[in-house]
Amino acid sequence: MQGMIYRNFGNTDIKPSQLGFGLMRLPLRIEFKPEMIDRREARRMLHYAIEHGVNYLDTAYPYHSGTSEEFLGKALTKGYKGKVYVATKLPTWFVKKKSDPQKFFNEQLKRLKTDCIDIYALHGLGKNTWETVKKFDLLSFMDKMQKKGKIHFPGFSFHDSLPLFKEIVDAYPWTFCMIHLNYVDEHYQAGVKGLEYAYSKGLAVIVMEPLRGGKLSHNVPKEILDIIKKSGRKQTPAEFALRWVLNKPEVSLLLSGMSTTDHVKENVAFACHEHAGSLTREELKLYKKAKQFYRSRMKVNCTLCDYCIPCTQKIPISFIFNMYNDIYIYNALKQSQWMYKVFIKPENHADQCIECGKCEERCPQKIPISEALKKAHKILN
Repeated sequence: MQGMIYRNFGNTDIKPSQLGFGLMRLPLRIEFKPEMIDRREARRMLHYAIEHGVNYLDTAYPYHSGTSEEFLGKALTKGYKGKVYVATKLPTWFVKKKSDPQKFFNEQLKRLKTDCIDIYALHGLGKNTWETVKKFDLLSFMDKMQKKGKIHFPGFSFHDSLPLFKEIVDAYPWTFCMIHLNYVDEHYQAGVKGLEYAYSKGLAVIVMEPLRGGKLSHNVPKEILDIIKKSGRKQTPAEFALRWVLNKPEVSLLLSGMSTTDHVKENVAFACHEHAGSLTREELKLYKKAKQFYRSRMKVNCTLCDYCIPCTQKIPISFIFNMYNDIYIYNALKQSQWMYKVFIKPENHADQCIECGKCEERCPQKIPISEALKKAHKILN
């Protein structure tokens, strides 16, 4: 195996591995119990990755129901701690008063068994959480932590529209940002345009969901496998997807939420090759064909514009439709059912719709939302 490839991290002098280890989908001892990490196997996976050149580890306060940071703190024993950059995130949606950021940060230091966090992000910025950032002056908190030497590089992860992304990029001297990007979702949220904008401003750009939560690598339709074969490369669906992301030189690294030792070994081997600028014009056409095929399988024509919210019942309509579509687009029944169970409270499930019709009045796509929610709940539940 060749050695790991490292890339630039914005305007800093650090060099992260082009593959980062995401600690959100670690192996479990009990299915649907995210806090029940299979610690022995997860530790083995993590150590293998580090021993083979992965030096960027990404976690967050809520991952694995609050146990991911604590697991990482214990797994980074003396021989491994100095070899990696640890990244975690402030749970912005939990901030309800001015003292909360410091409270969460102190707890994270304790969980990670450290007195300084290398790479620290405001987690999940979007319309509502950006208002929280402004209301409780979280940017001043980031300044304070940097001056105290408690964090080295500040950034944010993002889940909203491109105009808001640009506003946030321009609002603070960030070191990095994290965006959702893969060959199917190139125009989703910040998208490729956001990648290019942040890069032009000197930010390091970290890509999350390069495999769309594993949906681009598992249960792949025969039509996609045939497209991949036409590339002339001997590659798995996962490699096909990762290659599209790493082809872009603006990407500092991509995160993979690996859940088996085989995932780690395959991804590490792939990341030990240079991929920037490696795709031919003909290969890029194949990605467009693959994207078109996936999009043709959508069940609900939802563009995730979120004009339908707020919902009087606080139902996350577009999020539910996204999971519902994923079942048919990516053969992702189990993953979607797991997300529905873990991320949405029962009182906000799709069956709580009272058919008031307000969302349907605002929907640009004229989707019969109430009816679609019933169908979605039936299969997601």
